[in-house]
Amino acid sequence: MSEANRVFAGNVITQMCGVPYPIFLAGMAAISGPPLVAAVANAGGVGVLGGLRLAPLMLRNWLRETKALTDRPFGVNIVPQFGGPEVFEAQFQVILQERPRILSLFYAEDYCADLIPRAKDAGMIVMVQTGTVALARQAMAQGADIIVAQGSEGGGHLNRGTIGLMSLLPAILDGAQGRPVLAAGGIVTRQDVRAAMTLGASGVLVGTAFLASEESNAHPLYKQKILQASTDDTQYRTGYSFGWPYGTPHRVIPNRDKWNVLRWVGGGARAIDKDRMARKLSLYAGQGVGKIHSIVPAAERVEELVLGLP
Repeated sequence: MSEANRVFAGNVITQMCGVPYPIFLAGMAAISGPPLVAAVANAGGVGVLGGLRLAPLMLRNWLRETKALTDRPFGVNIVPQFGGPEVFEAQFQVILQERPRILSLFYAEDYCADLIPRAKDAGMIVMVQTGTVALARQAMAQGADIIVAQGSEGGGHLNRGTIGLMSLLPAILDGAQGRPVLAAGGIVTRQDVRAAMTLGASGVLVGTAFLASEESNAHPLYKQKILQASTDDTQYRTGYSFGWPYGTPHRVIPNRDKWNVLRWVGGGARAIDKDRMARKLSLYAGQGVGKIHSIVPAAERVEELVLGLP
């Protein structure tokens, strides 16, 4: 038995979700696929599928593929930024039928009042990712079981917040009324986990560090850029990002190619994308990139993060 398997006795979030460790994979669109989700779940954490832009049939296939790869609890993240309300509802119907343990919502405030009670009636735990105290209060009032405090250090899209995790997390915890709160944004190492837990988080949500894992769907050139980047190399933007309304805040490794128009666009390159996309886009990444030095199995990332638990 590894050291990681001996150090954590559990807390409210592990009891709620039925997992050994409160280490959550972020539901990164097209990156957090079944192999990565299952790998995190099998290592004792909570894998979360990235459901954004998945047609309902593909979402069903991913949910079933994940079930075939793990018998551990896992979740799925959906975002109403693809296909309009009808497609979003169709995705939700698939989720109601397939019943993953956790429903994760992001940028879904207009839908939460309806979706949260329906998901809970179906036996699911509902997690809502927020970047402000006001959004966290709204999610709690609508019945969210878990709140994610997403600091501005996080990679990819940020839910309207510009506040760093060290300030945001205590502020959300002050009004959490006993609900567990996950910390997100720049978390890569055991020291990051320890800092978040010391502040009062019940666990962590991790994206970029798992993007740089063997099982992620990220393009190899994307993973390589993660390894090459330093903490100074990420940039907070409110311009163009692939498939999102102009002005949606996001954090990227900026592409410095002067003659490349796509450098102004934030995105995430998948393994199936052409190499030129990974070379031209400004790629989503959090400020923890400077602490990622190798591509490793997801289970190894989980083990490192677990060592920061109390």
